[in-house]
Amino acid sequence: MVAARTRSDTRSRRRATPAHDGPERPFIWREVLWPLDWLSLRLSPVYLGFGVPRGDGGPVVLVPGFMTADFYMVEMYFWLQRIGYNPFLSGIGLNAGCIHESTQRLENTVDDVRRKTGRPVRMIGHSLGGVLARRVALHRPDIVTQLISLGSPIRSLEAHPILIATATLFQDRVKHSTPGEGTVRGPVIYLDDRCECSTDHCVPAPASSVRRAALYSREDGMIRWQNCLEPDTSHNYEVGGTHIGLVFNPRVYRAIANLLAEGAHVSRRQAA
Repeated sequence: MVAARTRSDTRSRRRATPAHDGPERPFIWREVLWPLDWLSLRLSPVYLGFGVPRGDGGPVVLVPGFMTADFYMVEMYFWLQRIGYNPFLSGIGLNAGCIHESTQRLENTVDDVRRKTGRPVRMIGHSLGGVLARRVALHRPDIVTQLISLGSPIRSLEAHPILIATATLFQDRVKHSTPGEGTVRGPVIYLDDRCECSTDHCVPAPASSVRRAALYSREDGMIRWQNCLEPDTSHNYEVGGTHIGLVFNPRVYRAIANLLAEGAHVSRRQAA
């Protein structure tokens, strides 16, 4: 019954065709509207857990986006607790470093969560955090059972030029403020051929045992929405709103609640 309700609630958000033609560029000015997403969440009954399926107590790891840290996911963390899940933060620190190193730290966190709870792990990643979560799910389908990405550039690691310029400036500031010649410490974003991250343009889909969903917005001001789509269009859900606001968007929260409930229902059915 839960599965049927979930399909009907989210079917309208699945109609997306992966289109890559045309020089379309995100309108970054739209991102100033992200407080409206936050306000809409606070005014929505979903925020209090009304009108969404209750959780099964399973573990859910939350992964922040580029240039943010776990604090950015705290709102979703406490909401997941309210609706009956056992959420965990990523533990990767500031998400502005080498993708491979961040992925390894995230995998360590997922391993720890699996050992502590004794249950398979579900993951929710925002923006670049969704790419990291996808890499972990690809390598560890034995412990990851579900993956939900929020505005994640899973088809190509490209973003608005202003965001790239900010990352480059951050990298230069870290370089020049570091004592010791040829020594770089702390978080660094690699945008050139010094790191093999620059060759990672698309992360393959994890094993079929990992349930996937990609939530995206055509109003995304930072990432081309076409790059946020799963190859299988049945996994794509349009939610609207800003890129920054995807972690506060009430439509995202409702979709997440339904997707997690559907995933739990399928897992129980398979186990039976």
